[in-house]
Amino acid sequence: FFIKNRYEKKDSEIEYSLLENGIDSLKKAKVNIKEFEKYPEELSYHFLKDAIIFLNHGIEILLKYILSERHESLIFTDINLYMDAKEKLKNESKSKRKPFGINYKLNVFDVELGNNNKKKSLHTINLKETIKRIKLLLDIDISKDVDSAIILINNYRNHITHHSISLDDENVKELVEKLKFLYSHILYFFQEHIKETNIVSKVDAERYLLTKKEWEEYQRDLEEFYHDRAMSDISLDSDEV
Repeated sequence: FFIKNRYEKKDSEIEYSLLENGIDSLKKAKVNIKEFEKYPEELSYHFLKDAIIFLNHGIEILLKYILSERHESLIFTDINLYMDAKEKLKNESKSKRKPFGINYKLNVFDVELGNNNKKKSLHTINLKETIKRIKLLLDIDISKDVDSAIILINNYRNHITHHSISLDDENVKELVEKLKFLYSHILYFFQEHIKETNIVSKVDAERYLLTKKEWEEYQRDLEEFYHDRAMSDISLDSDEV
């Protein structure tokens, strides 16, 4: 993604931002949840997969946006390398290169780092590190329920993108309810912490309300999740960028 660009048309230019990219993914997550529930499961399983991927992506991007609004360096794994890139970017003529063969405003990802013997690359932090920095560096509270749901959906996403996943009918039902719970609650978290725009109206949200029985089942699932998480601290995306 591109850090400072804007997703709007201006003087015949189209640009993208973390904010608009994140909102776009949340919209797609909502559409895919609704589409999955509309059709028979054997015809709609791909909607559930896309809902997981888009919801996970939207959450990660918007959490990074919150960090980057405090300072862009907070979303990078190596702040010193980020500063090297910033320094080179300031000294590099914008007319020197045209990434992708088109006119394009250079950013920190475009400068060459390291030397001929060892090239270096900038990487952004993964979702778990993003949550940690949100909590500890910005002192923003994320409720236990929402935190656990984010990690759970992230784990599903990792299984889908890195290997495979197999779910029976009951697992599918529980997963859909978790997606709806997280989707609803994360919108209002972003509404509180992103002041520049109305996230809820941008996504055109319809809150997914859980019945008392569904909520009790969800709470039991959370207790099992915390137990399993305590038994294993393995992170499938620990080496992701």
